Amino acid sequence: SVTFADDAAALSNGEAIFTKLCAACHSQDGGGLVGPNLTDKYWIHGGGIKNVFKVIKYGVPQKGMISWQSQLSPTDMQEVGSYVLTLQGTTPANPKAPEGEIWEPPADDQDQSSEN
Repeated sequence: SVTFADDAAALSNGEAIFTKLCAACHSQDGGGLVGPNLTDKYWIHGGGIKNVFKVIKYGVPQKGMISWQSQLSPTDMQEVGSYVLTLQGTTPANPKAPEGEIWEPPADDQDQSSEN
């Protein structure tokens, strides 16, 4: 039942974790390198906080993304996942082409902070 963390301290911590652990594959601005672009509406494994959290927690071994559950606390994974969602709609310097499908929240969700 993870939810979007929208307070400044949580997002700041999420950004610090992203910079340290995620930017090598997703680019500092989220535009994608080895990993996919995180700034567009396309998601390989679904968007929204629950899907992003799940990908961070379990990884995508077949694509080379490790599981972070042994290195990050659940709160850290929530905060970095929330930070990733703030990248939506930003303009990276060299965005990678879209991958996956356009993701829309389920009809019962009010916004990205709602529980799915």
